[in-house]
Amino acid sequence: MFDPRRLLWLPLALIGLPATSLAQGGSLALETNRFYSEQGRTLVEGAVEIPYTLMTFQRDGETLRAKANVEVIVEKAGGESVYNTSHEITAEAFNEAMAGSDRVSTIETFAIYAPAGEYTTKARVTDMGSGKSFEVSNPLVVPPTPPLISDMLMANQVRKDVRLQEGAYLPYLIGTTMFNPNPRRAFYRDSPMLYFYYEVNPEALPEPHESVALEMRVKDASGAVVKDLGKRTITVTEDRNFDVGAFSIAGLKTGRYELEVFCADCGSGLGATSSFEVMPPHTERLAFLEPETPAGEAGPAALTYYADLSVAQVDSVIGVLDIFLTPAQQQLLGTLNETGKKQFLNRFMESADPRPETPENEFKQAVEQRLAYANQFFTSSQNPGYKTDRGRIYLLYGPPTESIDKPVEATVGPYVIWTYSGAGETFAFGDFRKDGSYQLIYSTDERFPGDPQIQNLVDTDSGTSSPTFLRTGRGYEAIILDIRQHRTGTGFQQ
Repeated sequence: MFDPRRLLWLPLALIGLPATSLAQGGSLALETNRFYSEQGRTLVEGAVEIPYTLMTFQRDGETLRAKANVEVIVEKAGGESVYNTSHEITAEAFNEAMAGSDRVSTIETFAIYAPAGEYTTKARVTDMGSGKSFEVSNPLVVPPTPPLISDMLMANQVRKDVRLQEGAYLPYLIGTTMFNPNPRRAFYRDSPMLYFYYEVNPEALPEPHESVALEMRVKDASGAVVKDLGKRTITVTEDRNFDVGAFSIAGLKTGRYELEVFCADCGSGLGATSSFEVMPPHTERLAFLEPETPAGEAGPAALTYYADLSVAQVDSVIGVLDIFLTPAQQQLLGTLNETGKKQFLNRFMESADPRPETPENEFKQAVEQRLAYANQFFTSSQNPGYKTDRGRIYLLYGPPTESIDKPVEATVGPYVIWTYSGAGETFAFGDFRKDGSYQLIYSTDERFPGDPQIQNLVDTDSGTSSPTFLRTGRGYEAIILDIRQHRTGTGFQQ
């Protein structure tokens, strides 16, 4: 039996197989890849990249916003639809330059389970401002057995906390890690780090191996090797035969390249390649970058915050503030160099300061205090406190108005309920593994969905009697009743 919990430990990526050739900046981009599982069940993942230049932005307060409907369809070779999802998205831009930039996009991801066979993946985006629709489709072949090396995936940036719902063709993934998808596979030299991921599938080897020796290199369009990334030995295990690497493209010329990973001791033809394009540094000035200074005026003011931080320290600050950022802001950060990121953080902190007339930034102080508290009290064996479920909510909302702690009463494990009367939000966390790693099991904030079973049971029946269809002896009844009794508002249906 395939166990979806196994997926929680894998760095899942959402880019990979060759995409339809598309003009940079002018069209949708769509890519899919595969994670090979067990018992004939294959996880197919994909991403649709929607350039801002395809959407109509309108002024909404201090920002610009555009709305679009995104539809993704996966069909079998005969035309039968096995997956169809449609939802509305909102993209934000902070000035006209950002709204009109061909370097800024929004990314929509999807995932299904599918047996081996031939499929077609389609994406349709309708801009609600203009009524125009844009479409793209790619063939998808899911083979019955994997090649030696699969999912040659490439990205600018690593993202956290993917949450997908469960359904007939949908996997249930929560708290996983993925690569920030880049379906167009265009990488800019002013954001030079290129990350890559691949899996080694030992069942594809002609005979058992305890380890696999791999060699990696980058070739240009003529086939010449321009970067030797060295060798890597992968120890073959039952579950975790993946590897992650990174290299800089700062010294490469503009043009197309190919990353090649092949087995040096497995025989000929056992390897994989993935193409990508190196783009020149962008000269346009995006949002949060200082505007051009007119002649005769003073240059940009000195940075108030983070001026002396290193690149790694700036990225660490961004990791903490990620929960406060909109998807558009998160997307923008992937396009900025070190200077741009510092200017972004300064603008963000200045705009969030509730009392700009005072010398202190109360928002910054509050975040730093919450960060220290989360790291002190919520750190687990896997994550620092601010990356845990309790830490993320504490960082965003601060101390709860009321905390109901049930350390021993539930047979399934201890749990805690936080209520925020001012915000009208309720969150519940359960330590069902009994190792101190409390997971979010219920939420009234749709940005942070809880466990599907508990979430739906609490919200479906608003009465006070315990549902009778729960498995006996699990202790869910007390948890559900407690959440209903203490929550400050109603939840949402996933």
